[in-house]
Amino acid sequence: MIISVSDLHLGDPSSNKAGFLSFIEEFLKPKCDEITDLVLLGDILDLWRRDSVSVIFDNLDILNDICSLGFTVHYIIGNHDFIMKEFSQRDNSINLPEEFAQSPNNMTVSDNLLLNNGGESFRFIHGHQMNYWYTLPFYEAFSRAMCEVNGEVEELANVWTILQKNPGDLSSVTSEKIMKLSDDQKSQIDRKLAGPLIGHVTTREESIIEDYNLLRNLTEFIGNQYKRRNSILKEILTLTLESKKLINIESLEELAKITSESSFEVLTGIFLNVWIDIVRKVNIEINEAEREEQLIWMKQIQRIASMFSTDLQHNEFLIHGHGHNSYVDHENRMADTGCWIEDKASFISINEGIVESFRWPKR
Repeated sequence: MIISVSDLHLGDPSSNKAGFLSFIEEFLKPKCDEITDLVLLGDILDLWRRDSVSVIFDNLDILNDICSLGFTVHYIIGNHDFIMKEFSQRDNSINLPEEFAQSPNNMTVSDNLLLNNGGESFRFIHGHQMNYWYTLPFYEAFSRAMCEVNGEVEELANVWTILQKNPGDLSSVTSEKIMKLSDDQKSQIDRKLAGPLIGHVTTREESIIEDYNLLRNLTEFIGNQYKRRNSILKEILTLTLESKKLINIESLEELAKITSESSFEVLTGIFLNVWIDIVRKVNIEINEAEREEQLIWMKQIQRIASMFSTDLQHNEFLIHGHGHNSYVDHENRMADTGCWIEDKASFISINEGIVESFRWPKR
């Protein structure tokens, strides 16, 4: 059995740390003989605008406790704990400090993970990749910099200063685009991307459009960075063959004409138009039944978006976090683990190839 949790945001005041501790004691420990793998699916620690070392050490007891239970623990980095990647070595074994009691072999750290269960393949990613796929080089550099921001140290107080001091994290194209941003644009991006975890009033779709409007000048498509071209084409073919169910979208009709001979940049550019158009359609004032149908298409388009930025293949079931709202969508082969913020607490279980979402405590 595989268990996956995400978005604990340990270190943030809104984290449901007490609920997760009870989950360890009352679920993980009693079932440790049944569990083969525990996937910590990103944003387990919240290192943005904090003393990262202190947050890591303050929560080492939780990592120690989990790694003492015998199953394999996989730490997938998220946007809020992106710097955890610095602890990983080329063989993906984590190089933890001496205070970490368990063998490094008990925990791996990586960007994404493929596991098999019950004859099915499951790809695990944090999930920011599917929202920011069109500007991922910038967004992940921003996330890394946010883990280094420390308001108590003047030279580390500004995320843009940190970005400029680490040019190796960005391509020359993106670096040049950042240089052209005004202070007001930088401030808007900072507020939008690094705002509080709770208190948002916009819908998820509205938030995606806001992000796009702020970040579209930082869009960068790097062909050799994206893999699984054949899988992408299969997903696009599925989408376009069924597109008659959708409200008319010109960019989707154009995408249907794209063949495997098209350049990566052409394919990606047209898909970006489709992605934005479908997000906008979901926001239109329509009846509930139509909205539910459009949300299904939104899931499918997000699945394709994640294929542009990760190793996800056509035949794999995608398990992600980042969205903070748990669901299982068997039709589109996707699931969100949910989060552990305030009174929320959820996890994903995969047993004999069957994916299920549960709230904690289980009812």
